[in-house]
Amino acid sequence: MARDAWVAAGSIDEFLRTTVPFLAAEPVLNTLLLTVFDRLRMEGPHAFGESDPLLLTWYGADGSAAGAVVRTPPFPFVLSDVPAAAVEAFVDLVLDGGGSGFDGREINLPLTGEEPFAAAWSARTGRSPRVLERFRLYRLDRLVPPAPAPVGKPKLAGREDVALIADFIQAFWREVEHSMPEDSRAVALRMAEGRVAEGIFWLWLDESGTPVALAGHTPPTAGMCRIGPVFTPPELRGHGYAAGATTAATRASLALGADEVLLFTDLANPISNRLYQRLGYRPVSDRARLEFAG
Repeated sequence: MARDAWVAAGSIDEFLRTTVPFLAAEPVLNTLLLTVFDRLRMEGPHAFGESDPLLLTWYGADGSAAGAVVRTPPFPFVLSDVPAAAVEAFVDLVLDGGGSGFDGREINLPLTGEEPFAAAWSARTGRSPRVLERFRLYRLDRLVPPAPAPVGKPKLAGREDVALIADFIQAFWREVEHSMPEDSRAVALRMAEGRVAEGIFWLWLDESGTPVALAGHTPPTAGMCRIGPVFTPPELRGHGYAAGATTAATRASLALGADEVLLFTDLANPISNRLYQRLGYRPVSDRARLEFAG
């Protein structure tokens, strides 16, 4: 077995066997990698697009799994908490052309990895990565529904809502500056259809019955669900619709037996950070999304 090295899994089954047990030992901190991989496990390697996913495992000095990277092009690399040496070795892989899947130019990583990554990248290229987003992971303590409740009611999304939900997903991607698939409409529609069929997307309807906000959640994975995406069109914000939709998605997650319900917020958005804390979510850890170029 490799030691102090990154090794690419040859298949989803291999990663499931070698690396998921390591990630599942800390399901809250590894929520992103676990939920993205679970989608690959359920839907196959092209669940997020036509390109094959990248599944890397860092093997430590004792030869056991000690970290991971998951990437589903065109979306960013997602890095678990790993030693600084692993971050530096990952930079080398990217710059030295590690193979298929290494063409990405964004990485989502724990705060502890940001400085080692920036230092290694700058040392190799003379350029500094650009911070696109800093965000915070929250864990539900005890759900506190909004009071007063927003006008309207929740609705479990149905097939008749797929096109609208795809609109919301595309608008959400644009807002958070994710790399957009070339066929973003087709990807958004496929995602909307799949999540609606699974019963994990909730809409908030205003007093006229018009959908005004969306909140989804992941299926239970390693005992946890994560809320997201949460989206309200800009012109409809300020009425509490996102709080209502998030409450519905949170209750649904708890009803599915989740031991932990999690969500991420953009640290640059004080309104959403206050909102989720009012709903009973408490901070756990921070991550960053960086853009880099060779």
